[in-house]
Amino acid sequence: MDASLVASKSAAAEKAILTKELGEKEMALRNLKEEVELCTKNTQVQYEHFQRELDAAKTRSEELVKVLEPTLKLLFPSRCDGKDPVQLASELVPEGSVAVCRLSESVANISACNALAVVKSHYTRIDLAAVEEGYAADCSEEDVERLLGEVAPPAATLVKDLDL
Repeated sequence: MDASLVASKSAAAEKAILTKELGEKEMALRNLKEEVELCTKNTQVQYEHFQRELDAAKTRSEELVKVLEPTLKLLFPSRCDGKDPVQLASELVPEGSVAVCRLSESVANISACNALAVVKSHYTRIDLAAVEEGYAADCSEEDVERLLGEVAPPAATLVKDLDL
């Protein structure tokens, strides 16, 4: 009887240990499940955030193409025949800030040509080579600021007439 009592106590002790380990394993499993659920929720939040950013970028891209279309048609009329604006922009506008710089230079060049043509139409004897030298030698910084203020309203009118 002693042996069966010892075996019974041993089995009860082992059962208690196994029950405790099972409880710990169940707790660890619940904790892991909660952690996975939290990670899943965070991943979903991040996904939604990046999806909103992607949608905004696509919208900005579409708006940029719409803005570029008239300029590209003006700069490259022979290459525009029947092309979709997105295709045209992707073919004619190189990647990165170089593209923005080139486009800005092109727009500035068109604007300057238009302005000089208007001036030349009123003053046919004007020496345009002198314009390449910049402001007159005796023109001070204050004079430049005053002149810029004087030409701002007609410059705005010229820009409106460019149909950009």
